[in-house]
Amino acid sequence: MAVPVPLGTEDRTARLTLRRPDAWRREDTAQADLRVTGDDVVLTVRSRPSDRTIAEEHTSLLERLPGSVEGLRLIGSDPWTATGAPARLVEYVRPDEGGDVVGAHLLYVTGRHRVDLTVERPLARMLATDDLVFAVLDTVRATEPAPSRVQRELEDLPVAAPAPTIDGPHLGPDALTTLRSLAGRRWNPALLRTPAGRELIETGLVGRLGTLPESTQTLLEPWDGDAQPVTLEQRQPDGRTTRLQAWSETVVDGTDEAGAVVTGLPVERVVAVMAGRLGIGPAWTFPFRTGSLRADLLGRRTGGAEDAPDLPAAIAEADPRLARFWAAPWTVSSLRRPGKPNPIVVVHAEGQGFARVGRTEAGETVFSTDSPANVYRSVVRALLG
Repeated sequence: MAVPVPLGTEDRTARLTLRRPDAWRREDTAQADLRVTGDDVVLTVRSRPSDRTIAEEHTSLLERLPGSVEGLRLIGSDPWTATGAPARLVEYVRPDEGGDVVGAHLLYVTGRHRVDLTVERPLARMLATDDLVFAVLDTVRATEPAPSRVQRELEDLPVAAPAPTIDGPHLGPDALTTLRSLAGRRWNPALLRTPAGRELIETGLVGRLGTLPESTQTLLEPWDGDAQPVTLEQRQPDGRTTRLQAWSETVVDGTDEAGAVVTGLPVERVVAVMAGRLGIGPAWTFPFRTGSLRADLLGRRTGGAEDAPDLPAAIAEADPRLARFWAAPWTVSSLRRPGKPNPIVVVHAEGQGFARVGRTEAGETVFSTDSPANVYRSVVRALLG
């Protein structure tokens, strides 16, 4: 159970009220209706006249945000009901000079105004500040009457941005094994006499005389011991399998059979790459009516069997949302974390969103929808937690 967050101070603007911690400080600014800072969090409120619907304003926001900052990724979008007005909560992460920043953008309309409340904090502090940020968002209340017209259908959402690419030398299986064996060394002239060693020399990872440049020594540091990587293994809809491993800032992108790209990346960049590989982006998230499925049935579907089973007709008829999810192409991802015996298994169904594979008991496996923002948090927890 989350620890209750004390919110002792009320702030009020012409469009809203909210409560926040006493330690946060209100700042005077001409560029916003309200700005409050504290605990590495920056909360900003702006409003402007608008008679557009929440769907129109939300669509406009989702079109504008990715172009506002190069590299910004939308990680979630959900209806928000606590404000007393039609609202959406959009979550995103954007690059910044001091490190990536994660944001929650609460947007609502009253029929006369559009109100934008953004809460930003460093990505490295996302997990530590989540309870506080959402406790504050839960207190936001519109002070203008809400529009009387009811919107019955949700607007279309944009497709997820592609994953960032990983650049670096591609090594064959033998060269990769040889490279790992060099951890803790500075020089190995025997490399000159092996095909794998010559491959390392040709890629520039090893000098012509068998010496290891400083950049290669840095790359090898996590392998000078028994450190285990965070691993993302994926089975694509066409049956292909991929693997991405990260030992702190040393990254191996590939499989033992096909070889791999080896490079060094900041951890926040690895988070961005894994989020892209998972297909994280805006997706409406509504629960299945069915809470679990037969373990053998779900195992065949997630295992990529050529004869992928159909969902039993009785379940499909009773749970149309699950039926649509089951029929879509699946990418099945396993996120393995050091010290954790079981991976996090996530299914991304094309055009349908995400679901998580849970525990199996008495032949039944828990299978439930999950929001893209929660899947993103699992990646952050694995790499930065």
